[in-house]
Amino acid sequence: MAGEQVWEGGRLMRISSRNLGFGIMFLLGLILAFSPVDKMNISKVADRELLLSQLHSQSNYIEAEDVAHWIIDKEPGVLIVDIRPAGDYRKYHIPGSINIPLEKLLEKSSLELMDPSGTLVLASNGNTKASQAWLLLKEKGYDDVYVLHGGMNHWVKAFSAPPKPVEPYTDDEVFRYQFRLAAGPAMMGTARAATVNREAPVKPRTIKRKRRSVKKKVDEGC
Repeated sequence: MAGEQVWEGGRLMRISSRNLGFGIMFLLGLILAFSPVDKMNISKVADRELLLSQLHSQSNYIEAEDVAHWIIDKEPGVLIVDIRPAGDYRKYHIPGSINIPLEKLLEKSSLELMDPSGTLVLASNGNTKASQAWLLLKEKGYDDVYVLHGGMNHWVKAFSAPPKPVEPYTDDEVFRYQFRLAAGPAMMGTARAATVNREAPVKPRTIKRKRRSVKKKVDEGC
């Protein structure tokens, strides 16, 4: 029987593909219900099944550490769009990001700031509103768009006071903690990213702009 296995009530349950599809559509409906734009037409998206798959798997998310690497490496073609109200943006924001409040996202002047051929990272306080913005931009034909996983709430927690790994810990957990410590001042706007680029004790790697799976859920607001 085709479908997907999930945990429910301490038991491993199997959900049919049909029911899974209904669940995804329900999630999509909830997101769109709070969209600031009434004329949202998901049927216009080129690959509707891919869109739903990305929502379900959360492969449209990007982790804070990956965004930090892009900032430090001055990755070309990447634009971070903070969709929070202007007042929240002025209090603190990701270095190099621009502010386009969600309700103004589809205005002509806003769209002119976002290159459809580039990479966009959408940041809100959490995941929900950034997911709304993601859907709106996908409907507009933007292809390489990500949601900052956990939003600014998680960003501040990760780079201002990263929790130490708890034993038994893995090498990846240690490297992530060390990177957060080293990159923290730059990511919180108190030091230059170039300094972090030289000193951050992290594993050498190449970040590919591909949809990535999310291992754990992070949602700390809208």
